[in-house]
Amino acid sequence: MKKLLLFAGIFMLFVSAAVSQTVYSIPDNGKAQVKITVPADKWQVTNEDGLFSMVPNDTGESARLITMMWASSDPTAEDAIDVIADEAFAVIESLLEDITWAEDVTDFESNGITFVANDGYGYYVNEDGTRDQMSTTVMLLMPDDVNVLTLVFMSTSDAYDKWEESLLDVILSMKPAK
Repeated sequence: MKKLLLFAGIFMLFVSAAVSQTVYSIPDNGKAQVKITVPADKWQVTNEDGLFSMVPNDTGESARLITMMWASSDPTAEDAIDVIADEAFAVIESLLEDITWAEDVTDFESNGITFVANDGYGYYVNEDGTRDQMSTTVMLLMPDDVNVLTLVFMSTSDAYDKWEESLLDVILSMKPAK
């Protein structure tokens, strides 16, 4: 009987862990290019109209983090990478002031996806005119030889310190949709 209860308890842990993760297809409309796994207990996700975004399930300063991702509208165009990169930088430039970008670009591969990232920081202007420093990243993702997506991230130091590990786990969970 004790073995049966132990087995049932372990089974319930695995089931609850599996249930608390949600897999999203990006983009949500048309043919999916990547799938991403997000812990539902840690992140609030919106995935509609071709834009995937997530914010932490949190309040206060440690909630000031947003991640957005979208696919190229014309991945076969000769300038597709330039166009989507320009879109991503334009988003950051519309939200932050006095942005400083790192001189070095980071590139890596995970689960068959090539990632190219540029980090920086800038200042978000609050309604009262005060400015908060925020770190930011613009990332290009290439899940195959044709498609390209971008991921844009920005956050205060407090939010990044709290959510960095979980955010990295989510980003590295991405896999080509095939």
